[in-house]
Amino acid sequence: MTRFDRRVLLRRQWLWGWAAAVTVLTEAVTLYLRFEQGRTAVEFNKTAPLLLQIHHMFWSLPLFLLLPLCWRCPRTSGTLLGIAVGFIVSDLTHHFAILPVLCGHTGWHWP
Repeated sequence: MTRFDRRVLLRRQWLWGWAAAVTVLTEAVTLYLRFEQGRTAVEFNKTAPLLLQIHHMFWSLPLFLLLPLCWRCPRTSGTLLGIAVGFIVSDLTHHFAILPVLCGHTGWHWP
């Protein structure tokens, strides 16, 4: 196995580990904040901080912009990429799998 192959394998391990963890954690926090107090989306958006009102997939954009700066370090780049992918997967799962079951609609709005 070449050094390049080891880097790719290590980056993938960090990517998918972080993506899974961030997806589960972000979705758990989102569900807790939204449904624990029985708020509608409109009520939640009136009281929540701005960073919680936007789709959390947009949180991945700054991470993608930082990625080229650390691409040579597989752990760091895999971690950043995994966190960014986790935010995207969590947002899409929330809107297209969980909300249709719990609310009967996707709740998709921009932003």
